[in-house]
Amino acid sequence: MLDFIEGEDEADYTSEDVTICITTLLDFMSAIESEIQTQDSAKAHIKALVLSLNTLNESCDDCLIDASQREDICEFIQKVTSAANIEFVGDVTEEWRVW
Repeated sequence: MLDFIEGEDEADYTSEDVTICITTLLDFMSAIESEIQTQDSAKAHIKALVLSLNTLNESCDDCLIDASQREDICEFIQKVTSAANIEFVGDVTEEWRVW
């Protein structure tokens, strides 16, 4: 994400937007790790994360999260939930994701 804005005269997002994205992902990980999760509680955390990322990405003219970042974020979510012994079939973000 930061690589793209370097050298851009008027990028659609800033390093602050990238920091917010990273912080949002880390907050999600902390929430999942902070207590034992059920399928429903993990899904609620994922929904909140995805909706937050939707809002952030929309505020950046839908340019912050591209296809590559989308795959990385989905993989991150899968790894975090898997570490909490929660498994989902398919892309659990697809229901709410607009990026």
